[in-house]
Amino acid sequence: MIILKAFKKSCVLVLLLLLLAGSNILYAQESTPNIFEITQNKDRRVTIPFKLINNLIVVEVHINNSVPMKFILDSGATGNIITSLYDEELYLNNVNTVRLAGLGEGTAIEAFQSLDNTIQIGDRIRAVNAEILLLKQDVFQLDTFMGTRIHGILGHDFFESFIVEINYSRKLLRIYEPNNFKEKFKELPEHRKWYELPMSVQDNKSYLNVGYKHKNGDEFIPLRLLLDTGASNSFSLYESMDESIKVPDVTINSIIGTGLSGKVTGELGRVQSMKVGEFIFEEPVVAFPDSHSVRRVLRVEDRKGSIGGDIFRRFKVIFNYGNELLYLRRNSDFNDEFYFNTSGIEVYTPVPDLPFYVVAYVREGSPAFSAGVKEGDVIREINGTRAVDLKMNDLINYLQYKKSKTISLKVERDSTVKNLSFRMDAQLVPDS
Repeated sequence: MIILKAFKKSCVLVLLLLLLAGSNILYAQESTPNIFEITQNKDRRVTIPFKLINNLIVVEVHINNSVPMKFILDSGATGNIITSLYDEELYLNNVNTVRLAGLGEGTAIEAFQSLDNTIQIGDRIRAVNAEILLLKQDVFQLDTFMGTRIHGILGHDFFESFIVEINYSRKLLRIYEPNNFKEKFKELPEHRKWYELPMSVQDNKSYLNVGYKHKNGDEFIPLRLLLDTGASNSFSLYESMDESIKVPDVTINSIIGTGLSGKVTGELGRVQSMKVGEFIFEEPVVAFPDSHSVRRVLRVEDRKGSIGGDIFRRFKVIFNYGNELLYLRRNSDFNDEFYFNTSGIEVYTPVPDLPFYVVAYVREGSPAFSAGVKEGDVIREINGTRAVDLKMNDLINYLQYKKSKTISLKVERDSTVKNLSFRMDAQLVPDS
């Protein structure tokens, strides 16, 4: 047994778009699957509330009877990873040191691999003899862009153990024991509002064939994409994996996320349309990571990109790993436009759970850059609303393009208050 206390964190660049997909765990020691179970036999289904932050699902987790910890439910991750500790004491069993690698420009990092642990979610979901990975370095810095303490990632094994229904509108998970609900899910596609799609499960990850149309007049081209609830964007496409994938002429260069191996750089652009089963999304904003940022993914997987939370949140979603089926039923958010951060500002909060927002990065040539916004500026007001009255989700919404608007900022810089303003225009259009 090992007792681990909080390790010191440093504040780094916050990323409003998170790509946790492709967190390929590469270590020498063998790992064992974490089998989650529903305890108590009264009802073999469980409802769990969650918080939705920047399109990511956050649930409370206890590890070895710890205090409550906040984990992102991430179908794109292969394991359960503790990314950060704060003032908690955590008891972990049977610890080794391993090396991990995934998305990003950097090298592999070290982590503790711990076996024979208990993971508890709510009162009735538990995994025993579970493997947990604890990063020695907090490379994700999840709390800085989520605006709240985030301890880690709950990965593939949770999805494999159950049939998992995600109600994004009501922010509820409904967890089913698969053998007790076979008939229910056989009948589900007969409901006129549910659609059943075949997915494939391979090497602890789930995939779906999706149609891609680069510009008007093109035919839909099938692409195999990772199903990734741990990514907040709509789609990511890997240009170097398929010659039919083309980066649009009009794009924004951006740091589009973080992975286990550091920053994920690339471009944001609009394509003509993407087709998921019967559902067609017109002019979605798509991330195109640089090939060097996804080089490890390209070596080990035959996938062309991923589907993220900005698509899933438009549906009620059911993952049925056992039968390799995905069920979708669209909700009231289905027709939402695809927005993006056109301001050029990336913001972080150095103190989780406090409404204190600092400019971490300003993209050169962006509206905010031209207005004189600088890295390190403390945001005091935005469009007349005090920053202390805003949650991180609220601030993100202000910085996204929504039919052209003017942003007025009151910032503090070197003990001086400055009033700055700029107009956000639609910068992304698909190729004609």
